[in-house]
Amino acid sequence: MRALKNISLIFLFCIVVGLADKTKSQELIAPKEQNQTITTHFDTNKLADAIADRFISAMQNRNYSFLVEDKLESLRKEICDFAAKYQPTQMSPAKQEVLLAAIDRYVPDNFLNRGFDFPGDFTRDFDIEGAYLKFRDQINTFKWKLWLVLIRKTPTPEQLKRRRIQHDWLREFIAKVPIRPGDWRPAGVSPDGVRRWASAHLEQELADPLSLLYDPMTNSQFEVFKQWMKRSTANGLSHTVTNIPAHALGARAHNHADVEKAYSYPFDIQLPFEDEVRSIWGGGGGAGAHLAFASNAQFRGRDVFLDSHGYRQVFDIVQGILQVPPEARYGAIDKLIADWSRKQNKGDIDYNDMTASLLALRGAKIAVLKVANWFEADRVSNAELHSLITENSRTTISVKQLPPMNRRVGVNEPRFFIVVRSREGRLTVIDLRTREFGQLNFVSRLR
Repeated sequence: MRALKNISLIFLFCIVVGLADKTKSQELIAPKEQNQTITTHFDTNKLADAIADRFISAMQNRNYSFLVEDKLESLRKEICDFAAKYQPTQMSPAKQEVLLAAIDRYVPDNFLNRGFDFPGDFTRDFDIEGAYLKFRDQINTFKWKLWLVLIRKTPTPEQLKRRRIQHDWLREFIAKVPIRPGDWRPAGVSPDGVRRWASAHLEQELADPLSLLYDPMTNSQFEVFKQWMKRSTANGLSHTVTNIPAHALGARAHNHADVEKAYSYPFDIQLPFEDEVRSIWGGGGGAGAHLAFASNAQFRGRDVFLDSHGYRQVFDIVQGILQVPPEARYGAIDKLIADWSRKQNKGDIDYNDMTASLLALRGAKIAVLKVANWFEADRVSNAELHSLITENSRTTISVKQLPPMNRRVGVNEPRFFIVVRSREGRLTVIDLRTREFGQLNFVSRLR
């Protein structure tokens, strides 16, 4: 009996020692585990800093030449202050991580640097300049989408049901979209892997908190979205899938079921800042789909196709494209249009496709500006532009050197810049790009 008692005491001692060793072992590893928790989970009060840090870190990898260090720091503060203003009082660490990971994906997907992303693409010069001109639109679009995440409330059962119905429709729809001959494929995706890639791409979009598909649309908005998706199928599966964000944005822009007005002004979008949405654009200067804001209209400029056939047009540097009435289109066309422009007191340049030349209207003056890109053009002061006009103005400028549309020959294609001074003394700088089919393409930015 005494022996049994001794054995029990020994066993109890071993248990106590074992527990002590285990506690000591936990104490040794606890600091490491705590550090891991700190680095992977963010306090809600510090969420704004984390959002700004992740956004700026991803933006630095875009390597935009116009984003120097002081501008990056200013942008970081802007994003941080904005996020702090709307950050929720409660957001689980898991949801914070999902949001930060979404920002990591959002920046390269929506802020294009074609020189990095597609180094062999000859249009990279235009794209970096497009990013420069539309940068504030992209930033404000990101802030709007971030705001939608930060103010998001727990969905109601009815909202969850509507979202499930919409997501299921989209999954079934994408599964049936045909793969067209020559359908675009992402790098590393084989021809027989396009369907799997499309499905995975869609699921990521549906689960992304920054996606406009994360919250359910109204029934009328979803009808618009479905019509746009159906139109996309003519261009194949890859095109259809990658255009989902643009169609979702267009559908949410208006709270009605008119598909033809999905991309039309005015827009019905609530914003977290004072501004107005003027249009929607995607591609070109940046991937994805973005809102174009009134606050950036002058810096962004107008991307114009001036038609000298059919609907004859002239360009007014303040009002934009103006339609010329039929009675001023026939006969001695240049004189008739000049007379019409003078009588209407509007219009600054006309394009004559037959002579491949620009003509100044109602006393406007035009001159060639010897710069290579918008970065150089923006370094030329208004005073210097006025001097150039005074010394080298013309009434007509040939555009025969411009390349045809859609058949660019490389990054050194013969695009060139001009400056226009209207009769009222207003200045605009114009980037002349291509011409074909009676149309002249250029970007005009008013000073």
